[in-house]
Amino acid sequence: MTTGDIDLATAGTSLALALGLSFGISALYSATYQGVSYLKGFAQTLALSGLASAAVMLCVGDSIARGIGIFGAVNLVQVRSTVKDTRDLMFVFITLAVGVACGVGAWGIALVATALFTGAVLLQAVTDFGTRRGVSAVLRLRMKLHQLDALPAALARHTSRALLSSSRALADDATEQTWQLRLTPGAQQTTLLSSLQALGAADVSLLLQDDSLEV
Repeated sequence: MTTGDIDLATAGTSLALALGLSFGISALYSATYQGVSYLKGFAQTLALSGLASAAVMLCVGDSIARGIGIFGAVNLVQVRSTVKDTRDLMFVFITLAVGVACGVGAWGIALVATALFTGAVLLQAVTDFGTRRGVSAVLRLRMKLHQLDALPAALARHTSRALLSSSRALADDATEQTWQLRLTPGAQQTTLLSSLQALGAADVSLLLQDDSLEV
């Protein structure tokens, strides 16, 4: 299909299909988002980006000169928005790809790609794919040097992994340590803290982080 004799009916169908699929992908993004930094503007951008990419492909057609001209024009537009989540980036890619497919008349590819992407995202949402068992935590405490021998065993009872990330010597034969922990499922914070205090630990603090959330 060349831009010199574009069939308006075909072009209109391509643009309408690109817009409809983009809105569907945007709705899928909104329905399956699990973080706490949701942006309404990003979802609206997804809903329109497929139409934009389809329009560009219709304008370029088979003309190399037009393609170079559009590439140069796009370079003049400085986009300084940063996509923080790689999952968001995949939604951008699929929306642009669907728009390109619609723009070149590959409607079947656009429909199949959207259907497969939707199925994969829904499967991940239902099965909670990629989530690790347990909760990550950062432990900070202060102990006497002679009390440290019992610390690894106490941590092992409540964690699946304990990694010492820093240690600082203090006065009065004491040390301040920071541990990276992986709490076992069902582990109680109060039980862990009580066991550490029973060993003589002071200034104990435990910072938890849910790996499923993007802040």
